[in-house]
Amino acid sequence: MVFALAQDLSWILGEAKSIEDEIIEWRRRIHMYPELGYQERKTAKLVEEKLREWGYEVETGIAETGVVGVLKGGRGGGRTIALRADMDALPIQELNDVPYRSRVKGVMHACGHDAHVAMLLGAAKILAKIKDRLNGYVKLIFQPAEEGGNGGKRMVEEGVLDDPPVDIIYAIHVWSSLPSGKVGLRAGPLLAATGVFEAYIKGKGGHGAYPHMTIDPIPILAQVIQGLQTIVSRNIDPTNPAVVSIGVVRAGTAFNVIPEEAYIAGTYRYLEPSVGETIKTRIREIIANTCKAYKAECKIKVEDKTPPTINNEKAVELAKNTIAQLIGEENIVEAKPSMGGEDFAYYLQKVPGAMIILGTGNPSKGTDKPHHSPYFNVDEEVLYIGTAIHVALAYKYLTPQHPTQ
Repeated sequence: MVFALAQDLSWILGEAKSIEDEIIEWRRRIHMYPELGYQERKTAKLVEEKLREWGYEVETGIAETGVVGVLKGGRGGGRTIALRADMDALPIQELNDVPYRSRVKGVMHACGHDAHVAMLLGAAKILAKIKDRLNGYVKLIFQPAEEGGNGGKRMVEEGVLDDPPVDIIYAIHVWSSLPSGKVGLRAGPLLAATGVFEAYIKGKGGHGAYPHMTIDPIPILAQVIQGLQTIVSRNIDPTNPAVVSIGVVRAGTAFNVIPEEAYIAGTYRYLEPSVGETIKTRIREIIANTCKAYKAECKIKVEDKTPPTINNEKAVELAKNTIAQLIGEENIVEAKPSMGGEDFAYYLQKVPGAMIILGTGNPSKGTDKPHHSPYFNVDEEVLYIGTAIHVALAYKYLTPQHPTQ
């Protein structure tokens, strides 16, 4: 391998391009056999086999199905950079008509985690080839159960940021609303804190012909829904992003029967902690007081799921400088905050780092569909760029010419 000047990272892009077919093959293999959270055994086995083949020290079974590979640089000690990919799929029936369509009924990679694993595997292969130039350690984290299972939290609790202790961490997330090949960076809050609420409303059932003899939970539920929709519009400063969305409403079994109970469930999102406290308080107050007004009983649960994903400013600056040298500053954009959530937030609570957004949206290829859609797909022509970014970040951080942070 021929290396150019220290500030010229084009050779990394070339190395990634040279294994592009492998990266795509890995992605398609994972895509065809998707696995839900904490069930990622086939994916984990593929990751383990490849990491061992390339000389990594491998630990498996972390948070049930997580895999960690550690590569020691040939120049000894130094710092440790971690790179993370999530492995789980979603309970969605894929509707794409592609050769690599999911073979598992009702399960699909509809958020790009298959691409995340493939890009990081590509980086693992290249980094193993250049380990003699690295001063420190590369720790590759392949995490289960990002989609609501808090796999990131469990990985952190089980010590993936220790031994060797991680100094900085990055993750790349493909993004269908960003044009293919563009990279989004943002210091500070990037993704929202997430939470779940649910409530059981208990009234008094009876015949639909005699509503005066009942406590009908359905109109109560309707009032609760209307009230919850005023939280963001009337209780939150319009300059602070927030979301309250209702996803489940259940009541009744027959057209002429007033049911005994009704059920509602939904999600809330926010970037600022004070906003989250307001949302949670108002959810409880609106449900409880509405039920009380109509003489119904209720059981309420409000639970935070993930904290906000907050990118470290210095980590973003390092990423921006590195990626600019790799693909040109003109391909970097300021990422907009999103109300989606990500349990990468748990890593960022412990060590500085950043989530990087990689655009895969290409309308002509149909890869601009929303995440979690049965038609979601990624533009595979940009996957080698994600691999190159992983490699470039590790190379810049662990080579002597990079200044100490």
